[in-house]
Amino acid sequence: MDDSSLKKKRLLFTFIFFGIIVLASLVIGVFWTSRWQYTKKTSDAYVQGNKVILTPLVDGFVTGVYTDDTFLVEKGQLIVQLDSADAELAYRDALQEFSRAVREVCALYHKVFAYESEIQVKEAEWIKAQEFYNHRLEVLNQGAISLENFQTSEADLEESFYELSRAESNYQEEVAKIIGKSIRTNPLVKSAEDKLSQAWINLYRCKIYAPVRGLVAQRAVQVGMWIDSGTSLLSIIPLDQIWVNMNFKETQMKHMKIGQKVKLKADMYGGDVQYKGKIVGLPGGAGNAFSILPPQNLSGNWIKIVQRLPVRVELDEDDLAAYPLRIGMTMRAQVNVKNQSGSYLPSSSKGAPSYCTNIYENEIMKSKKQIARIFLDNADPSLEAYFFTPFQLE
Repeated sequence: MDDSSLKKKRLLFTFIFFGIIVLASLVIGVFWTSRWQYTKKTSDAYVQGNKVILTPLVDGFVTGVYTDDTFLVEKGQLIVQLDSADAELAYRDALQEFSRAVREVCALYHKVFAYESEIQVKEAEWIKAQEFYNHRLEVLNQGAISLENFQTSEADLEESFYELSRAESNYQEEVAKIIGKSIRTNPLVKSAEDKLSQAWINLYRCKIYAPVRGLVAQRAVQVGMWIDSGTSLLSIIPLDQIWVNMNFKETQMKHMKIGQKVKLKADMYGGDVQYKGKIVGLPGGAGNAFSILPPQNLSGNWIKIVQRLPVRVELDEDDLAAYPLRIGMTMRAQVNVKNQSGSYLPSSSKGAPSYCTNIYENEIMKSKKQIARIFLDNADPSLEAYFFTPFQLE
């Protein structure tokens, strides 16, 4: 092979080599300008979620535990049973007190009606005594009656007047106990009702129910334990209340906006499973600001450390249902920051997640039904017009 052919080959190889470099540079440049410069990645991302801690509202001795770690519980499912003997006795005492209060108030109504009738009788006696007195006063000067007889009629008139006054006072005293209130709303009945409601709620709370649906974790309660109110028994992890915190450096935060799309992969499922998400919140501070011992940069030697801030990502519900996650799992996240139309702060308080449970409404509802039944069982049917209608003077 002559020198000219060798030079041509070298020139060709050189041209191809530089052509490949130029082409690769162009491809890289295209990807950089269209995608890579708008992509922020981190493997410092973790699954977060609510951890509902189950605690008793009354003290008691544990007689039953009906679940364990890793098992699913449904909302409203009985989880822990406490001994209810003392609560049942207290409820029976409160029940008897409420029944007695209803009967006593009914008796007050009858006493008022009795005094009302007595006033009418005393008024008639007083009128009669007045007539006798006036008649004897007319004939006294004529000598038709004795002075003793006249004085007797005068004493009878005075006595009938005071008898009428006493009856009216007794009537007013009893009326003051019921006026403006129905039997159902009488203070005596309401006070006993409140005690009965509390006794019923304490009895109801001897059974501890799951406030949400989720997986059980951190079970600490055992049969035979004595537990005080507020003691942590176990945790329930609602698997539909899961999100991811991506921890980015503060130098990267200027690119992050609410609403940007996020792609995530869980180490548990590998690269074949990809989650879709979006940024729903940016933090109110770096992690070191909320630590037990926050840095004191005004004293001593100061070393600058670039902080990381958690960016909250809402996951697609279908992805989360298909591939459930657990709190604390690691994720790899990739954010597309090309869309800069979002904001750094929420524009309103709307859209924030809300977490609530209604299982404790049963306490009041069942208590009200019980009290209504007990009231009707003890109230005098002849006073039905005053069960819920306030007593008023005519």
